[in-house]
Amino acid sequence: PGSHMAEVKRKIEEELDRRAQPSDVGFLVKSEVLEALKPKIMKAAFMIRRAIFEGRPIILRHHADTDGYTAGVALETAIIPLIEKVAPDPEARWHLFKRRPSRAPFYELEDVLKDIIFMMEDHMRFGDELPLVVIVDNGGTTEDIPAYKRLKAYGVKIVVIDHHDPRDWISEDKAKVDEYVDVHVNPHHVKRGYYELTAGMLATEVARYINPEVEDRIKHLPAIAGTGDRSKAPEFYQYLEYAKEKGLDEEDLKKIAEVIDHEAFYWKFMDGRGIIEEILLITGNLQRHRMLVEGIYPEVKEKQEKVLKAVLPHVKSVVLPNGIRFNTIDVELYAPKFEYPSPGKLSGIIHDHFKEQYGEDSPILTLAYGPDFAVVRASDGMAKYNFDLNKIVKILAEKLPDAGVEGGGHSYAGSIKFFEGKRKEVLEAFAKEVLKLKAGE
Repeated sequence: PGSHMAEVKRKIEEELDRRAQPSDVGFLVKSEVLEALKPKIMKAAFMIRRAIFEGRPIILRHHADTDGYTAGVALETAIIPLIEKVAPDPEARWHLFKRRPSRAPFYELEDVLKDIIFMMEDHMRFGDELPLVVIVDNGGTTEDIPAYKRLKAYGVKIVVIDHHDPRDWISEDKAKVDEYVDVHVNPHHVKRGYYELTAGMLATEVARYINPEVEDRIKHLPAIAGTGDRSKAPEFYQYLEYAKEKGLDEEDLKKIAEVIDHEAFYWKFMDGRGIIEEILLITGNLQRHRMLVEGIYPEVKEKQEKVLKAVLPHVKSVVLPNGIRFNTIDVELYAPKFEYPSPGKLSGIIHDHFKEQYGEDSPILTLAYGPDFAVVRASDGMAKYNFDLNKIVKILAEKLPDAGVEGGGHSYAGSIKFFEGKRKEVLEAFAKEVLKLKAGE
């Protein structure tokens, strides 16, 4: 009977693999990068479909910004109808799928430990299988490895869909973090430095492979994600056409992105279910979508303008000898605390103000700092200086080993953490690195 059991189990596994295999539905846009990533996109879709068909719970973590929410909701929209189709339990969608936003730009220990505690509780109380963990707009850097080591101890499989630079590479197409996850869909694998193909774009394409039937409900989402993350990728302009089909122009997309960032600030750690789908126009209720966006957006704009007016007199803006306009502000002393906008958002608002004044192609760098952190934004004009925040963070960490320097993000937008007592040295060292930059032809 033992061999008979093994044979039955093998047949079940084979059938599950067959059913979980996604159809090749192609992509919504023309993109060499997406084509090169297709095997990974297919594998991510396969693993998610496999979890659904075998009744395995799915935990989806995403960054708590517009790109992250859009990516998370695109996948949720594809996953839930499939769960409802295959699971006998009418409550299955609530037991078998959890979407949780993460505030940090990586899978921090606080989040992974919560996930492990809840998953072990469900495993012991209800006999649930251990989940598949899917991390979106997050999870693709070396900083995520400590979290993955903990998950791996439980044999949990991990799918990552991210567009942040993994930073540490073992070989041309393998990052250090790849050794800890089962599949990592990231444009940097095929085109270094290409973060403009955002997580919302990638996740929407993965969602179509998971469940092609939801395409019409989600094909406008990449345009919202790209707007939130300021993408200028050729793919983004193609995705804009799908948004236009839904009646959303570029101005509408900007409003939606601002409204999500604002509401998410107040949701804190909640998933925003019930309201995020309306703001993202997933439900198809155009009237409620308009009422929400048109109702909230003026409030957001007013808060931003009020704060900008109050903080601008405290921004030191100087043109350095190398031609870079360097703006700095102490947000600990001259910005609202625990209120919208957050320091990250505020630095973006200040940065945009200077870009409007001097043009996107001017080399403009904005640094908003607190007691133990700094947020950095750079304009397109910094390209000719080969500016890369991640490189500067690395240099600061080496030069000031006693300052606890950590951080990074995208090349032109990110943050730095350091010890409060070493703030002066870190900020001076940062300024020196900026002074060293020279414009290439």
